Amino acid sequence: MFDQLRCELPDVKVAKPRGLSPQMFFKVYSGVNTIGFAQLSANGENNHQLSSSLEENEAPRISYCLKNIEVSQNYRNQGVGSALLDEVIRFCRDEQVSSLYGEAKGDIPVLRRWYEAKGFDFDPVDNMQLSF
Repeated sequence: MFDQLRCELPDVKVAKPRGLSPQMFFKVYSGVNTIGFAQLSANGENNHQLSSSLEENEAPRISYCLKNIEVSQNYRNQGVGSALLDEVIRFCRDEQVSSLYGEAKGDIPVLRRWYEAKGFDFDPVDNMQLSF
């Protein structure tokens, strides 16, 4: 499934997963070239099984770890990464994921501002979380 990615560049598309799975990849293409991706994984406690504490028609609450989000060097600072993260967040909301979490690595002050602008909260050791 390819959708137009809402970024500054024309004709950039994103391939999203179909539904939830233990490992999920979002791939960004410019033409036939992959220019970015995001990788998510469900934590070991999820396993997509209903818990006994759930009501009969209530969906299980699943959290995903944002393992990696990467954009090719030539496509950075053009809104591709932000648009990709927006797609990941939108997908998680649509699929009723309870939270998205991870660890900021790299230029921490810049990454903190970027993730915080997307709604993520941080703890003192740069772990981040966005609850839905």
